[in-house]
Amino acid sequence: MADLSVAIVSYNTRELLKQCLDALFDAAGELTLDVIVVDNGSTDGSQEMLEEHQPAVRLLANAHNIGFAAANNLALNHATAPVVLLLNSDAFITTEAIRQALGLMTDHPQIGIIGTRLLNTDGTIQAEAGAFPTFIDDVMVSVGLDRLVTRRTPAQCRPGPVDWVQGACMFIRMATVREIGGLDERFFMYSEEVDWCRRCWQAGWEVWYLPSAAIVHIGGASSRNDVRRRLALYTSRLGFRRRVSGPIASSGLWVLMLIGLAARIVVRPLAGQITRRQVGHQTVSSDISLLAALLRADPLARWVRS
Repeated sequence: MADLSVAIVSYNTRELLKQCLDALFDAAGELTLDVIVVDNGSTDGSQEMLEEHQPAVRLLANAHNIGFAAANNLALNHATAPVVLLLNSDAFITTEAIRQALGLMTDHPQIGIIGTRLLNTDGTIQAEAGAFPTFIDDVMVSVGLDRLVTRRTPAQCRPGPVDWVQGACMFIRMATVREIGGLDERFFMYSEEVDWCRRCWQAGWEVWYLPSAAIVHIGGASSRNDVRRRLALYTSRLGFRRRVSGPIASSGLWVLMLIGLAARIVVRPLAGQITRRQVGHQTVSSDISLLAALLRADPLARWVRS
């Protein structure tokens, strides 16, 4: 049995995936790894790179992009170690992060999930953990004012419990997975780890944040399409709100999202005229495309079972 299973989902991130794997094997030291890469239909030569550069890695190749949650679940079904590290293909793990996380799980058997500190390439901290989002948080995010209500983890020097941690670098016990199930595949991308952490707490397991273990995470490498990325963000917020607060709250949030987008489409050019600053055509057209997609998508339909 391996000491640690590692699940990496990749979609057209060939060079970053190569760097991610190099860093992973360097960081492992004497630990035995069971590395599973789920390729979501990449067309950039990622699969060929794996066969040539990392033949020991188990490759699960999908014909198309099935989403982050579904792809990770596929890897979890093949994991052999008692602990699994979910690692983004644009995240670079360190020896210290692995050592501290596994040590913490050994010392604290009640911990089900551990998240590490995530750094941007310039050394600044990402919003890697925090309190569960409220309805107001969701509204602010939908109208682009999320920086005013950022609910991040307080600065802390020691590991400790938090509501949720980001899935870019997340350690989870297989015992926890067997009890609470895998990621909810109705989340195509975003919020799936928040929902998972919530279910972890509900089942009596704890979620901890490990600030002393910092790794670099580039972020967004697999989701360069702005409209698609933002639509996934909005629909995931709607899905999580439905699970937590019910259909009335999620329907109200959907309406507020539409109003907020419409207002931004009108206000952006007016604000530009008042301040005499040029407003990017691409920004306005992106909002229009997102508004149209959100109207067409019927994003609440997939959550009728929740």
